[in-house]
Amino acid sequence: MKKMMLIILAVGLTVGLSACGSNGEKTSASTTEQSTKESTEDSSAKEDEKVRDMAEDLEEKGVSFRINSVNDNLELTREKGIDYEYFKLNIDFRSNGGEIREIILQLRGNIDGEDKDMLFYDVKSGRIVESAAWNTDINAIADVLESLDYSDQELIEFAQWYHGNN
Repeated sequence: MKKMMLIILAVGLTVGLSACGSNGEKTSASTTEQSTKESTEDSSAKEDEKVRDMAEDLEEKGVSFRINSVNDNLELTREKGIDYEYFKLNIDFRSNGGEIREIILQLRGNIDGEDKDMLFYDVKSGRIVESAAWNTDINAIADVLESLDYSDQELIEFAQWYHGNN
């Protein structure tokens, strides 16, 4: 009789604890889902704010940008000034989405004011790299990025955001 009571007590206790555990998991899962959703919304808002700040900073540095309506490319242009050189940076997007196909940089000479040869770059793993097929100079793009005080990853992030939102 004692064994029977002990078994019933153990089974009842096991069922009771497992029922409590399943309710707790549902509450925990919904709380986790809610916090994940809020976290995603917060990070998205922070990213938008960061990129908007970058747009304002670029404008303060004399850079203008626009989407070319003919070929849907993003063009960043800066005219020559006291503290910086003229450049035109054309970011070519693939037609099937926001992926960057190539980047074309054209500098203007300091002394003669003539346009230099176009330099071509690819984007691989979120980084600007030299083109294997065209005229390229990684130091030229590095100088432009340094004058803007942004990394290649930040510029790519900005270009994709601007292209997607404009």
